[in-house]
Amino acid sequence: MSDRQGQGSGGAAPAGQPPVERTGMRALWLGGLALLTAFFFFPLGFALGIASLVVGIKAQRLARRASGVAPGATAGIVLGSIGLAVSLLAVVSAAYLAPEVGGYQKCVNGSNTIADKDACREHYYPKMDRKLHLPKGTMEDFGFDL
Repeated sequence: MSDRQGQGSGGAAPAGQPPVERTGMRALWLGGLALLTAFFFFPLGFALGIASLVVGIKAQRLARRASGVAPGATAGIVLGSIGLAVSLLAVVSAAYLAPEVGGYQKCVNGSNTIADKDACREHYYPKMDRKLHLPKGTMEDFGFDL
């Protein structure tokens, strides 16, 4: 038999890897996924960020008790924290700009021509610029097409 016994399709770790090390690596994976998904689907990034923090802190505590190490736990905590912060920023921004974005989308959905859509943009983009305290035309300069 090989030393990789127990590593079958069930996903068990290699035979000499302690649970603390697996937990640390799990925190790292969760943190990386939290950061990645925070930019595309922030509710999932938020949930994965919290999971990464919980698993990473748990791994560090287990390692401290066992006088061992939890590789990936600290990196998982850091990545999860950044993913959580980005997700929170996205949630707060969405809530803060909800009236403007909702009005813009309603205006665009009711538009029949390109000129109507341009009128919507000219009406709502300056509102968003002012609300975010951005220089005039920033929303258009960056090409945000909500």
